[in-house]
Amino acid sequence: MSTVVLTCVSVLALAACSEAEPSPTAAPSTSASASATTAAPSATTDPATTDPSTGGPTAAADPAADKKLCTAAKKIADTTKADVMKAATSGGDPTPTIRKAYTEMAQELAKATAGAPASEAVTALAAFGVASGRVATAANLDTAADAPEFQKTSAMANSACKKAGVDTNF
Repeated sequence: MSTVVLTCVSVLALAACSEAEPSPTAAPSTSASASATTAAPSATTDPATTDPSTGGPTAAADPAADKKLCTAAKKIADTTKADVMKAATSGGDPTPTIRKAYTEMAQELAKATAGAPASEAVTALAAFGVASGRVATAANLDTAADAPEFQKTSAMANSACKKAGVDTNF
């Protein structure tokens, strides 16, 4: 019981301390020679700035929309964290509450990002929502929350929201 709680708190603390920044992508060349030849794909493609539906860069972000989305995501995270802490201090087994928190995070982020114009924040929060859903359905919450996918997507979401002016702590 306490291992699950400590792992959840540790994951949240690690995500808060992460300074991982997505690497910038190179802008396409506009020279005449570049347009006459087929451009080779970039050697470094950052998933946080790549539209998963097209494989190309995301559309120019609307800073106000990203800030609104990140603010909503922060509220979702704060609510689920409060529920987890309440369950952890109640003396009972917090595992069902933790599983429910990850499920709600996944569902609410899916709703919040559905139909939103493509941006780094939308892409990162959607990916984090999917990863949260995988943690919720995993047989072992500790292992799933420590998995590289979950760690990477939480860092991407925190970074994207920080750029939008909202400090999240996934």
